[in-house]
Amino acid sequence: MLVNPAVDVTETMFDHPSIAEYAYNPTRALPQLQLIQRLAVPPGADAGAVSPLYADDLSGLAPALVVVPTQDALADYGRRYAERLQAAGTSVRLTECRGARHAFLTLPGVEPQAEAAQAEILAFLRAALEK
Repeated sequence: MLVNPAVDVTETMFDHPSIAEYAYNPTRALPQLQLIQRLAVPPGADAGAVSPLYADDLSGLAPALVVVPTQDALADYGRRYAERLQAAGTSVRLTECRGARHAFLTLPGVEPQAEAAQAEILAFLRAALEK
């Protein structure tokens, strides 16, 4: 279960179109992502080793639900990761919440998409745990 997954901390992490579009609106995502990159990748470390988007093999992973708010700097990360999972044969469902912003799940009653996304997440987890 991934919501707004930050799956790229390589040097290309800022090249995704959603980063450019939502770098400072509605949140200050760019400075936060720069901090995450500095913390996640110590000098001399391999950024690809901690970037699931670039993992060599994504087959054999647990089924995944990837929830992407469309008005979020991380939206393209989620989309591309879901594509990679699917290409690897991993069961994946991508849900794009149109018009939702970062942290929308924490605002049910304020963000209209929050309740539907929370219900989908709960149903996904229940089904996964029943197996």
